[in-house]
Amino acid sequence: MKTQRKFIPIPKDIGDYIAYSEESSTGLVWKADRGKLRAGQEAGTLNRKGYFQVRFKYCNYKSHRVAYFLNTGIDPEENQIDHIDGDPSNNKISNLRLATNKQNQDNKKKSINNTSGVTGVSWCKTSKKHFAHIRCYSKTINLGVFNKSDKNKAIAVRIVAETDPRFRDQEFRHSHNDKHTPSPEMLEWAKQYLEDRIERLNWKEKYNLQ
Repeated sequence: MKTQRKFIPIPKDIGDYIAYSEESSTGLVWKADRGKLRAGQEAGTLNRKGYFQVRFKYCNYKSHRVAYFLNTGIDPEENQIDHIDGDPSNNKISNLRLATNKQNQDNKKKSINNTSGVTGVSWCKTSKKHFAHIRCYSKTINLGVFNKSDKNKAIAVRIVAETDPRFRDQEFRHSHNDKHTPSPEMLEWAKQYLEDRIERLNWKEKYNLQ
């Protein structure tokens, strides 16, 4: 069983020592001298995963979470802060939004192994089929299996599922998906296909779709 990640509350007085800055590459600067650190100096260092973090009162805090807190007064707590453009080092407040883990994962850039160009549509070399799928409430739902020549159908079904509130939890789509826009006729076909699949396979009960 996975252990739930514990969040560290952001100290309420952190704003007395650190300020948000659009000019800072980390998004933060020190407000007062602290040992070798000087007021106005960038606060935070880059970690191995490409995120800036800042040490304050013997604890490390992700800089993007601190930047969000300083701008909104809201501690993200168990939620995550999503980088809209997919760049974990871009901590400008315009690039940050509160998100659940699912929403954050949904906004990841397309995998280099993705051959369809659309998140949620994969190609199986063994069966020579396209698989459409979507994550919903921590479960992966198989939206359908399509022949090699039916790649557009797989993409249409995935896109329709993304816009269906029964599957979504305010799902974020990366801009690379916008390059694939099926025709209105194909989208209408996908809607009917999905409705039939929901009823025939009893997904409302199986996946607790609303």
